Amino acid sequence: MIRKSLTAALIGAATFLTGCISFLPENTPATVYRLSAPEPSSQLRTEAVIVGVQRPLTPRALSGDQIALSQNRGQLVFASGAEWITPVPRLVQDLIVESMDAFEPSLIASRPEDGVRAEFELATELRSFEANYINGENSAPTVVVRMRARLIRMSDRRLVAVDAIGAQALARSTSLSDIVAAFDAASQEAMANVAQWTAEQVAEFHDADHQH
Repeated sequence: MIRKSLTAALIGAATFLTGCISFLPENTPATVYRLSAPEPSSQLRTEAVIVGVQRPLTPRALSGDQIALSQNRGQLVFASGAEWITPVPRLVQDLIVESMDAFEPSLIASRPEDGVRAEFELATELRSFEANYINGENSAPTVVVRMRARLIRMSDRRLVAVDAIGAQALARSTSLSDIVAAFDAASQEAMANVAQWTAEQVAEFHDADHQH
């Protein structure tokens, strides 16, 4: 479906915890992690289409700033002593905006609070944003990022396209630093895929519209 592949490097994160991850609550202050952002584009965008990027709808369990881990039978727990720098919905929205800016010169991404009149709206639903211990707690988990994307024309609220988009990345070990690096890789690829899909749908819609 989407052909873009990224090798993500985690940058700007706080000091990593070492050793195996703990699922139990701790009283020590949490270590805060961020996802790396792609380099912004320097291309001129005089003819670019403005797309309003909504904050994704997110299951309640994934809507906070905790790092989610999926164990046997889909049970979600949270990494102790660690959290994201901002709640997950804002984290994902920011990365979509940054990916559009970095990789899709035909688009300009905006947020609702920007007060910019957009031609299209990108609405998403985050389905998975977790490290999945498929092979048990003693094996390195696979981070899974999945979402449903809908592109809507603002002038008449017409649904232009809908698709399921995602990515996954295997952590190198069970240490929290490697799990966060896998979150970074999967998130970078998934949001670049969302940005690419959006650009393709906007281009196809405009082409079809001009033929009528």
